[in-house]
Amino acid sequence: MHEKYEVVLKGSSVLIAEDEDNVRESFTKVLSLYFNKVYSAKDGIEAFDLYIKYKPDILITDVKMPKLNGLELIKKIRKDDHDIPVVVTSAYADQDLLLESIKLSLVEYVIKPMKAGDLNRVLQECAKVLIEKSKTIVKLGKDSFYDYNNKTFTCKDHTVILTQKEVDFFELLLAHRGNLVTKQTIEDKLYIYEEAPPSALKNLVFKLRKKLPSDIVKSQGKLGYIIE
Repeated sequence: MHEKYEVVLKGSSVLIAEDEDNVRESFTKVLSLYFNKVYSAKDGIEAFDLYIKYKPDILITDVKMPKLNGLELIKKIRKDDHDIPVVVTSAYADQDLLLESIKLSLVEYVIKPMKAGDLNRVLQECAKVLIEKSKTIVKLGKDSFYDYNNKTFTCKDHTVILTQKEVDFFELLLAHRGNLVTKQTIEDKLYIYEEAPPSALKNLVFKLRKKLPSDIVKSQGKLGYIIE
């Protein structure tokens, strides 16, 4: 799985609804390797109560459960949240269930037992949905992302840790994305509480550009900088 998706999942929570105790316990342990929080329920009613209480970021539910089945659970949740990524698991390749579940905007319908490759794939698709609906991770170019929560820049499989000054500079440009930010504005924001030599900003940009792809931070002559 791509590192940027692992970062998203590690900062997220998941609710697993599964009525078979051994399957639920095993699945919970595996999911805890991917997620910050894992909530588990043995039936649809308990799952809905946990959803209301914790508002998890992702739902993984079995179809056939007591009290409230998986599709009924999703329908109740969809009344409150149209965007939560949902994965349905089932031991049955039931055509009617499959057709009905498609109407509920699922990430995927997976036949149990779910293999490791299937799990990685569906979780990556869930992470993509979270990225699209969240502003905490910003896409920059084809394979580059900035994570506001972790203050990291990721390009392909390489993650860069930024210094506090680099973060302040980068986020200032992102706040005005597509527009030139003058050197004077940047210096006023970055060095408001300290005396900085004339070369401070130039050195900061030089060091940052060594960490990032060359086309991310662009200069506009001697006027300032821009992220497009």
